[in-house]
Amino acid sequence: MKYPLKKACNNSTHQIRYKKKLFKARENKILDVTKALLLRSGNGSVTVSKIADISKIGKGTIYKHFLTKNQILIQIILDHEKQLAKKLRMGIKRSEEGQLSAACKSYFEYRLAEPELDSLVQKLEKELIYTNDLAPQFEELYRIRKENQITLNRIFKKKQTEVNGDEEKCFDFHYFACWALAQGAVELYLNKAHHQVDMGQLMNFIIEIGSTIGINNKFMGALQDQQKKYDS
Repeated sequence: MKYPLKKACNNSTHQIRYKKKLFKARENKILDVTKALLLRSGNGSVTVSKIADISKIGKGTIYKHFLTKNQILIQIILDHEKQLAKKLRMGIKRSEEGQLSAACKSYFEYRLAEPELDSLVQKLEKELIYTNDLAPQFEELYRIRKENQITLNRIFKKKQTEVNGDEEKCFDFHYFACWALAQGAVELYLNKAHHQVDMGQLMNFIIEIGSTIGINNKFMGALQDQQKKYDS
């Protein structure tokens, strides 16, 4: 017995999924091209027309994905923060498996993997922060960022052998110390005055230093033994 209606339904479902896949791929291409243009020439010279020209996607099609150029920019910021959250989750998993410094290390590895992009995202945020029609997107950004902070704070708490009231207050300080160290590293990387320094080695050194933030002294010996194990 044939079931033509069911077959038609299956075909329709397949087509819908295929169209969604194409839509997402096209959206990612728009974002990737925009990022490349921003990194090359800055926000001031990037227009939707230029994005359309480079991506070979019509302006009308781009506006089906993003109503304004600012919406493209805020999506780049959101994607950057979401990727950081993803890396932190992976780091937490490794921390729970015994690699004490993995969560903090994942934070620094992500932010310092592409310092130019990290700096760009921060500049875009400063430029867009008072744009009224982006308020919902900024609410989402702050929510994700707060979750990332809470995630790291939870790891800092686990790194302490004993927790009292004073130490509880310090967990936010540990997070801000991570942010400040990564921030300084990004600025240092982009500072042409230090061109003679091997930036790759320096960034790796900073990552290793940053990964120890919040580790209680009683855990330091265990961390060093563990590092020898993974290095051997």
